[in-house]
Amino acid sequence: MMVENQMIVGVKGVIIKNGRVLIIKRCNEAHVAGGTWEGVGGKIEFGEDLESALKREVMEEVGLEIQIKQILYATTFQTSPTRQVVIITYLCTCDNKDITLSNEHSDYLWATYDELKTYLPKGILADFERNNVFSLLFA
Repeated sequence: MMVENQMIVGVKGVIIKNGRVLIIKRCNEAHVAGGTWEGVGGKIEFGEDLESALKREVMEEVGLEIQIKQILYATTFQTSPTRQVVIITYLCTCDNKDITLSNEHSDYLWATYDELKTYLPKGILADFERNNVFSLLFA
């Protein structure tokens, strides 16, 4: 039986408040990357535009209303031989920092530069370095 190739498109927000960046930790039970830290965001639903999807995902995952400033970068990677993911990452701000976590995540952190370097997975850090995200965030 031939397996269909699958393309997933997602949006992520690098959400800044008071010189810190919001990161969230996936529940250990998550079927993909359980227990790892990431930015806020998720998959685009069919028919949704990019920024609406990001605002919806941020509200669902952490309960924040965000302002989207600009696209930081886009990247793609394969999670299996038949599944490819495209992620578009935006720079965002928010007016408050009261987090209401979804049940998909177990923790959150308003991270400093050093904490981002400590907690984020190597792939995300490499994307940040390659696209000069750190110099933009912590100029």
